[in-house]
Amino acid sequence: MNIGSGRMKRLLFAMGAACVVMVMGTAAFAVPPTEALRIETNQTFTGLCCFSLGETVSITEPKKLVPVVVTFSTDYRSSSDSLVELSVNDHPCMKLQGMQAAAPADGSFASATFEWTIFPGDGLTPGNNKIVLCGGLDTTGASLTLGFRTLAVRISK
Repeated sequence: MNIGSGRMKRLLFAMGAACVVMVMGTAAFAVPPTEALRIETNQTFTGLCCFSLGETVSITEPKKLVPVVVTFSTDYRSSSDSLVELSVNDHPCMKLQGMQAAAPADGSFASATFEWTIFPGDGLTPGNNKIVLCGGLDTTGASLTLGFRTLAVRISK
């Protein structure tokens, strides 16, 4: 197949433009690294609710505040019922959710997913906002082990 030099240049230009569009499109949908946290190692907690579980995400709010949605998914083992909450910009923990005790004898993990909507009145401010996962147990001497888990925040639409 013989392609003239003019046609070849147009073809190469079109292919290059298509690649640029694909790269820019992918970048436009990428999640900023501060908005999603993924942890793949087990961590065990003890103590009564509520304290920081050490997992933090952040999001930049526009001048006109809008709600954000926070999602937490985890595999877990717990010797008693456990609680998970959120702290927004160092305010006290809020938006309580519960996890039932789950400690199968075979060592397997249960799984849970939680979703919260944080409204401007919950402590959001224009600019950077820090959201920390907090929680604990409802029984003294119990333990909670979090396995593979993700914490993510996004602007509500």
